[in-house]
Amino acid sequence: MKNWTPEDLQTHLAAGDAVFLKLWKNGCGACKLSVPAVERLEAANVHALVFGQISADDHPEILEIAETEVLPVFFVFAGKQQKGRFEGFKGLEKLKKMVDDAFAL
Repeated sequence: MKNWTPEDLQTHLAAGDAVFLKLWKNGCGACKLSVPAVERLEAANVHALVFGQISADDHPEILEIAETEVLPVFFVFAGKQQKGRFEGFKGLEKLKKMVDDAFAL
């Protein structure tokens, strides 16, 4: 997963990309635990998402923009709109469900 700036996110959203975004922070145990699950999601990439992550250490303003203090937090964007959000890490199946629900008709 690539490290992004908030500007990178805006570029992908403006282009209309379907995006999976993770906000994380150094020293966050749940953030570290989520890495293998996110890597598996990215490898499968059923919905042709662009995967990126933004560090709240490098870009602390992202927490205010996202209106959260809980990390990690995951988002799915499609059609330039937020379609899914999940705070905390509860395992791969919960992340898969968030992504699949974002694209359900």
